[in-house]
Amino acid sequence: MDFVIANLQCDDCKKTYTPHLWQAQVQVRQKVEHKRTFLFLEQLILKHNAQEKCIKIEEEAGSHGLNFQFKHRSHAVRLVDFIHDHVVCRDKHAKQLISHEEQNAAYHYKYTFNVELAPICRDDLVILPKALSRNLGGIGPMVLVYKISKFVHIVDIKTMQTFEIDKAAYWKNCFKSTLGRERMSEFVIINIENVDNDFNNSRAAMR
Repeated sequence: MDFVIANLQCDDCKKTYTPHLWQAQVQVRQKVEHKRTFLFLEQLILKHNAQEKCIKIEEEAGSHGLNFQFKHRSHAVRLVDFIHDHVVCRDKHAKQLISHEEQNAAYHYKYTFNVELAPICRDDLVILPKALSRNLGGIGPMVLVYKISKFVHIVDIKTMQTFEIDKAAYWKNCFKSTLGRERMSEFVIINIENVDNDFNNSRAAMR
């Protein structure tokens, strides 16, 4: 008598290795050169194990982000909510009909969530729009981003006044970085000297 051993995979394992069997996909994007906020978000996802239910992770072709694939829509929604709780972002979602059963009126969809991270990172120098600067009590307009969370934390480089911009206010004004950290240098002022004014010049020239 001959015995044959046949290795079998469970349904969950098959979905992991078989394409086109995900039900929901989360596309996370940040279109900046350095993507420090995106890397910070990756660390948070790993720290809190937010990718636990993910069956596959793919890098986007243009290197602007990652695609997280899930078996169930609820798992994808949970990741989207996690991202909203930790960084400034906005999302759009769409669904595509895959198949339907006429007998029991069952419809099967694939869901796609596109999450766009704000193109602002820590240590970026930004110029606030006039309307936003006015709404914040006249802060800036030249400010430095010192922290990114579900708010954009900024500090006025002249007065050292700080403020938090929520995602609604950010996306309404949607300002971008003027200079990144890689183009700025840290320095220490060791002495200040008053410059003698030449009173022969006009006041406009002195200003």
